[in-house]
Amino acid sequence: MTKSLQESMPLRTQSWNKAMAASPGELDLVVSPEQIEGEIPSSLIGTRMLSNGPGWTKIGNTIAHPFDGHGYVRAFDFLQDGSCKLTSRFVKTPSYLAEAEAGELVHRGFATNLKGGFWKNIGFGTPRNVANTTVTRWGSRLLAGWEGGSPYALDAETLETIGEEAFGGEIEGLTTLAHFKHDREQGRLILCSVKAGRETAFTFREIDREDNVVSTSEGSIPGMLFTHDFAMTPSTYILGGNPLKLKPVELMKMLVGSSTLLRSVEPNVKKPGVLHLFPRGSKGEVRTVKLPGNAYVIHFGNAFEKEGVLYVDACVFTHFEFGEEFGYTGPDSLFDPSLPEERGPQRLVRIAIPEGAEEATWETMTPYGIDFPRFHPEHEGLDTPCLFGATRKDTRFSDPFDSLIRVDLQTEGFPTQLWTTEDNVFIGEPVFAPAEKEPSTGHILAIQSDGLNERTHLLIFDAASLDKGPITRIPFPLLPIAFHGDWDSRENR
Repeated sequence: MTKSLQESMPLRTQSWNKAMAASPGELDLVVSPEQIEGEIPSSLIGTRMLSNGPGWTKIGNTIAHPFDGHGYVRAFDFLQDGSCKLTSRFVKTPSYLAEAEAGELVHRGFATNLKGGFWKNIGFGTPRNVANTTVTRWGSRLLAGWEGGSPYALDAETLETIGEEAFGGEIEGLTTLAHFKHDREQGRLILCSVKAGRETAFTFREIDREDNVVSTSEGSIPGMLFTHDFAMTPSTYILGGNPLKLKPVELMKMLVGSSTLLRSVEPNVKKPGVLHLFPRGSKGEVRTVKLPGNAYVIHFGNAFEKEGVLYVDACVFTHFEFGEEFGYTGPDSLFDPSLPEERGPQRLVRIAIPEGAEEATWETMTPYGIDFPRFHPEHEGLDTPCLFGATRKDTRFSDPFDSLIRVDLQTEGFPTQLWTTEDNVFIGEPVFAPAEKEPSTGHILAIQSDGLNERTHLLIFDAASLDKGPITRIPFPLLPIAFHGDWDSRENR
């Protein structure tokens, strides 16, 4: 990826590539109040925003797919003197340590092969757990999640890696979803493990504050499924159907080292969209509910039960292709931010499932294509007043994101507020820091990436008036695009 090649690309492509390839390394820096535009709201002082994503994707002479980039956890602390401290650390997985020493790709990934000949990629090799997808606090540690193995535990204050977290062996060696759920009323962390085969088996485990497994629910779904996220209510876990089928030629190529696992599967769009409902805390039968159309659900908003109806908010694709996420075009090529536009947008829908129903209804909540839905962190499984998401001003597309959106969930018509950043600048997942007394107010935190000017800003918005733009802009060196984050409240600390 030469400088002249980059400069011949459109400005948007240049900016996206610089943000995707940014790798400033581990950082400890403080932005003083004088450097901040606006000021940090008093309600955020003593809290912090956490973020995780691939912080090293150009590994030696190989551009790794972002799913295979090494986990890079960032903590933005809001200090008493009005400054903001950034601490960033790589998650020290075996893959990271081996590649940091070698200076090149050592372990084959989901979507990235080793260079130097197909024979280096025969079979599956050592699992490439890069712990790069989610981050959440649990007790005195942070958990950095990944899709194909156990999460990694980090020291909650220093971000230094403690090691793989298997909860006393309960999830040792198991594929465990990167997304966790919190039942804050009961003080539980909820994990979902997946075992693929002719049937896809799921096991939900609820962990108490002493790290004991206090509840287990299991079930199997015929066929092969793709699962990244789930929703929950006090009585139910909800999974998207997301059926997969193998691509025989790509599968054979993958097994002999000339293709990747991600390119060996594709959505089975001939099957109808469905949701699978697992009884929470029991071994009852799994219910499968048919949706009104094709549906591929990567991320869920919230779910809740009201007057005998289960409501589920979900970001729905009608079609999805694997392998070109984030505009990835291969180990020697530029990222192309127009590629995600070709698969069309995700639509935020509210799904309604009456008690005992075999078919659901749904309604589209807004014309904008929404992803990364976030809501009040203590309202998991409860009716909540508003949802925030990342989106595009152009309603034909979802990502790469240039806008943030607020959706009122409890007013007829689901009224929205939209804020859009500048041209050739990108915005990440919104993180909601709610006010103590009024659950629809508080602040939204989001990372803004300006590759052309090689700057990142942490933006703070008044959650009640998102459309008025950020009230605070905190400047940093260019940081890599992140996946998911979390708000670490005073109570957690």
